This record gives sequence, structure tokens and C-alpha cells, in this order.
Amino acid sequence: MVEKAGGKMQLFYTMGKYDFVMVIEVPSDDAAMAVLLCLGSMGNVRTTTMKAWTEAEGAKVLKAPHP
Repeated sequence: MVEKAGGKMQLFYTMGKYDFVMVIEVPSDDAAMAVLLCLGSMGNVRTTTMKAWTEAEGAKVLKAPHP
């Protein structure tokens, strides 16, 4: 699904509250939403979504004028 949406993913197995974490990169928020809704509709996976910025992207946002 991620590749069809023009993206890529990495899967990490984890200990603790979650069994694994999947990091996806897709061209848009709309593409991410489509992938996550399709995945969730299968009924056997629950998702928690966080949007992330690289350090450089975050610095640009922080340096921009604030309203």
C-alpha cells in the first residue's frame, strides 16, 4: 500500500506498549491518510499517527515569523 502511494516504509520491532513501529514516508498527508484508513479497515491493526519533521525542517518552522 505504501509503495502504491508513492512512499517507502521501515518496520521496527519494539518492546513495551507496542509490538512494532512502522515509519512511512509518503508524498502527502492525504496519501498517509488513505494508507492508514485502508490498513485500519482490515480490522486487525490499530494505528497511532504522528507527523514528524526532520531537524532542518523543524528549525525552518521555528525561525519563521509567528502570527
